Amino acid sequence: MNNNSQTINISTSTVFRIILIILGLVFLYLIRDILIIVFLSVVIAAAINGPVSWLQRHKIHRLLGVVFIYLSVLLLVGLIVTLIFPPLSEQIKQLAAHFPEITGKIGLSVQEWYGHYQAQGDLQGFLDNLGNKLAQAASSVFATTISFFGGLFSAVIILVISFYLAVQEKGAKKFLISLTPEEHQSYISDLIGRIEGKIGGWLRGQLLLMLIIGCLTFIGLYFLGIKYVLILALIAAILEIIPYIGPIIAAIPAVILAFFQAPFLALLVLLLYIVIQQLENYIIVPQVMRKTVGLNPIVIIIVMLIGAKLAGILGLILAVPLAAAVAEFLKDFQKKSA
Repeated sequence: MNNNSQTINISTSTVFRIILIILGLVFLYLIRDILIIVFLSVVIAAAINGPVSWLQRHKIHRLLGVVFIYLSVLLLVGLIVTLIFPPLSEQIKQLAAHFPEITGKIGLSVQEWYGHYQAQGDLQGFLDNLGNKLAQAASSVFATTISFFGGLFSAVIILVISFYLAVQEKGAKKFLISLTPEEHQSYISDLIGRIEGKIGGWLRGQLLLMLIIGCLTFIGLYFLGIKYVLILALIAAILEIIPYIGPIIAAIPAVILAFFQAPFLALLVLLLYIVIQQLENYIIVPQVMRKTVGLNPIVIIIVMLIGAKLAGILGLILAVPLAAAVAEFLKDFQKKSA
């Protein structure tokens, strides 16, 4: 019987590289908050690059174009907070007041249905508290915007970095190329250009798609005479970001609440959501989402769940752009390996 033995030699340089990689990963983990800020700034710059470039082609200086886009977005956010939050707050409070009645109609004990929530206050109290917070948010647009971005310092840094990247033509690309070794700059330039186009197109398209679905849902439910129409329309708009299952989940509370008003209304609401879904699949999405990230819908759902778990709302927002960037790199890697 022959015993075959193999000797594996690991050079000092290999060990040193492994240590450097491990230290690099640890360092990236320690500065993850900063990386999120930088990445969010790059995503914002990529999103507004299209409209700014369009204005630039129409003889408007790039700096003025960026300022115009920023002011327009801030004005839109201000209008949403001041015009939508007050009625939304009132509807949430009404829903909280009628919550025991709603649960009673479906034959469930309120305590049994959400008894596990008692440790942090009941769901009725949560809805009432949410309504109060929305009412307070409407009185302070600035504070609400700042809190969304995770504090005054983070918000200012994100705005400054994204503004600086957007003012420069191909600013995000130039910034990332400057961090790349010279021998890889040509490839990185091409890769970033493709990623930037996909991320910008996806973000603009997704926001427009959410707005369209939210408005269609609001109009349809309003003319059907459904209560809490603003809440249901907002749910439909937000869940639109989740492929396939988002619209289905959004339809469930609308159908239930309509059933409590009148069983026939529930059928009409269900038909409304089906019609909107069909319009979305065959007309709205093909027109709006011309530039998509090219990811499988299941992959999008998974990365969004991971992003939400790791970094909350910001992680949820940044998950898909980050996954698109990684997917584009892996696609190139597979081509080179083939």
